[in-house]
Amino acid sequence: MCSNCFKSRNRRFHCRPFSMDRWRRRLCSRSSVDNSCWHLYALLGESSMKHPFDDFIPQAWQTQRADKRVIRIGILLVAVVSIATAAAFATTLTGWRGILKDRESVASRWDDAKGRVNSYVRVQKEIQDAVDETDEIKSLANSIPRSLLLWQLTQSLPAGSRLDDLRLETRKRTGENEEVIFSETVMVLGVAPNDSSISSYIDQLASSPHFINVSLMYAQLDADGHSRNFSIQMEVGEKKQVAMEGLE
Repeated sequence: MCSNCFKSRNRRFHCRPFSMDRWRRRLCSRSSVDNSCWHLYALLGESSMKHPFDDFIPQAWQTQRADKRVIRIGILLVAVVSIATAAAFATTLTGWRGILKDRESVASRWDDAKGRVNSYVRVQKEIQDAVDETDEIKSLANSIPRSLLLWQLTQSLPAGSRLDDLRLETRKRTGENEEVIFSETVMVLGVAPNDSSISSYIDQLASSPHFINVSLMYAQLDADGHSRNFSIQMEVGEKKQVAMEGLE
């Protein structure tokens, strides 16, 4: 026996759900008029009641209630989406503010470091300029005056010879003890009447205390075929060496 069944007076009754058709049939069976049930059935209609409260609640009210329910659900969804969007925007805005603060801090540190680097570079340049000036003064102090070199080159020229060009080159190198050493090289270009004049000029320069390592670069006939073009290269002696030779 199921839970929906029970016994009473040796008869078994089953619990059945409420049915409008059963209610109409019972009403018709108890009526004294045979056709009254059919009039009531026609009056109520076969499908006029789908719910026990359908006759008491208007259809317009039910539709309005359903619309209100949909509107409430829509408003709730819009509110949830708006709150989530606002929270995400607030989080993003907070992150951007932190990034802007970090950017300002990095920019200030960068400007400070840039100023320090510029100061350091400026000081290093000043130190290097001072060192270069010191080396230049030292080289000038140890070198022979240019006027004396020019006087020696012109006074040693043989008769009928001339100088067309004079080049002075200064070179700097580092010695064994990291000492800066300056060397000066002189090259002269000129014209002489013959080879003997060129040889005499080389001997005069080699015997001078101002020049060392005198050598002839080339000697060739001029375009007219009467004179010879020559080039002589020599090194300028140090001032100490010149002074010692002068004393001797």
